[in-house]
Amino acid sequence: MKKNSLFLPTFILIVFGYFLYRFNVFSKLKEIFENLDPVYLIFSLFFYLFTYIFRAKRFNIIFSSISTPDLAAVMGVHTFFNNVLPFRSGEASFPIILKKLFRVDATISSVALLFVRILDLIVLSLFFLVSVLFVAIGNKELLWIPIITISILFVLLYLGLKLLKRFRNRFFIVGTVFSFVQSFISFKSVGKIFFYSFLTWLFKFVSFFFILKAGKIDLNFFKTVFVSTFGEVTTILPIHSFGGFGTYEAGLVGGFSLIGVKVDYALTVAFYFHILLLLMSGILALIGWFYLSKRLKRI
Repeated sequence: MKKNSLFLPTFILIVFGYFLYRFNVFSKLKEIFENLDPVYLIFSLFFYLFTYIFRAKRFNIIFSSISTPDLAAVMGVHTFFNNVLPFRSGEASFPIILKKLFRVDATISSVALLFVRILDLIVLSLFFLVSVLFVAIGNKELLWIPIITISILFVLLYLGLKLLKRFRNRFFIVGTVFSFVQSFISFKSVGKIFFYSFLTWLFKFVSFFFILKAGKIDLNFFKTVFVSTFGEVTTILPIHSFGGFGTYEAGLVGGFSLIGVKVDYALTVAFYFHILLLLMSGILALIGWFYLSKRLKRI
């Protein structure tokens, strides 16, 4: 990674540290951790673990020769790298691991990952729209969000299909996507992958709900989906910082602000939420790493 590419994430970390100091987040964070409910944390980790299993099931449909446990271990390592490395550079770990351990062509696995990410975005948008409708029941001012979101999605879908058809034979990646869909994906398979994508996000949001519950933050499920979606969206932006620190919190604070939570408290909760999320992904990454290391020795 070039030194110039490290400037922006480093700058974001410095600015983030300043705001943590300015709003006295560390002392407030200490209070949250001192009063954590371990039962809710266990529930959260349980549901978060199942998101990895459902992610693995999606790729098992595409790469049927690789078992679900193997793919779940890959998901553990891959997700952690995605969480901690800037600019989504952790995505590269997926094709690298599949090529090294399972001899899957890197181009095919990369396109498969891109295809699944598109489905993720669609499912996330659906969850977000439903959450906005429920949240807007108590706050009519938020109704503009689903209207704008739906409009943007339709425009992007229309433009995306137009561009894909136009550049299908002009750009390698576009042609590869079409070839991948024709060779590896059937209509029935897409339905199954979409279903597992739905379960992935459902269990992920339930896990998020229990993270907040563990810290005595009282948000219902739909408000949890609404707020956390803003944080999740930041992970796909090109300015994703080291560990997502600063950028992820900014998204969450934006979501909290829209439901009337003050910035200083929102930043504390966002930081707590992010730390717990990284810890859980770190634990599952270690398990996945040990599992894959043993498998590597057998090859």
